[in-house]
Amino acid sequence: MTRPVDVVVRGAQPGEGRAVAALWRELWDAHEAWGGYPGSRDPRVYDQLAARLEQDAIVRGGLQVLGRHVHVVAAIDGKIAGQVEGWFERHGVDATTPPTCEVRSLVVKHDARAQGAGRALLAALAQTVLGMARGAPVALAAEVLEPNPAHTFYAKVGYRPIAWATRIDAAAGRPSATGYHARVGEPRDALPISTLEASLAARRRAAGDVRFDRPRAVDATLVGVIAAHLATHNEHSSDSAELVVVDASGAVRGAATFAVNLLEPPFLPIKRAMLGRFALDPARPAEPMMRPLLALACRMAAVRGARSIELTDLSAPATELYQSTISCGAKPWSRVVLKLAAPGGAR
Repeated sequence: MTRPVDVVVRGAQPGEGRAVAALWRELWDAHEAWGGYPGSRDPRVYDQLAARLEQDAIVRGGLQVLGRHVHVVAAIDGKIAGQVEGWFERHGVDATTPPTCEVRSLVVKHDARAQGAGRALLAALAQTVLGMARGAPVALAAEVLEPNPAHTFYAKVGYRPIAWATRIDAAAGRPSATGYHARVGEPRDALPISTLEASLAARRRAAGDVRFDRPRAVDATLVGVIAAHLATHNEHSSDSAELVVVDASGAVRGAATFAVNLLEPPFLPIKRAMLGRFALDPARPAEPMMRPLLALACRMAAVRGARSIELTDLSAPATELYQSTISCGAKPWSRVVLKLAAPGGAR
């Protein structure tokens, strides 16, 4: 007979930093094998990570929560076998929009899988963030690379895909004659961008993405906030910007958000570029608008040292928006899966 496995989920304790760092090493090695960003193979990096995790455990005093960050470990027969992190935040301003827990770094040791540790970690994380939300529902969301076999696991525990991402080489975005032109957004674009935001919000909600607010009416306050935001960015001096695509008459027909950041250890120090929040005029074909947006984003990414761009917050494969990125040369990259946790069980 198989001996029952005793899985205990709790906060990390002092003395476990090195064991948790070993989980990170296994996770990043797997991500790289699936085509993700490479992690360091320098033992000193993991020594530093272990020391940081050790200090974090001391500060937490065995608790799972520190500020908005949640860290849960699983132990099997007293030995660290898995971990998951959560980042608790609110994306919307509407009181009916649930807070989000971004599920990060879920990993179970290869020789400890299929024993219930992954399920137990996610259940403990959900219970913890429900407490942080004082019993209100919480959207638990995880990004999963397309080759990652964990898709099956997430589906079994009630997560379902609500957004997709593709990735394109920064050298692949070439200008083409489509009748549209892309540029960095300016304060004068605030009104059309705020109008397009309604189509983005509607698309998200239609896909079951409850992390963000429902479509809202355009008002002077919203336009003013967007105008102030646009005034702080430009193509050459900022690592984030709002891009717009305009037609031959100069009218704004689409918008997307561009950002670049430097990955931190244990990743190798690589520039990560993203283009997301696509809000395109739903009455017009997507591909002619997508091409100039990608050409501008690729140029901006290359200047900042990023070799590729993740195109995030897309609709499902086979939809026009997703396929427009594939037609421009992008490849499938990842998807976001979501589960709405609520008191008494998931919804």
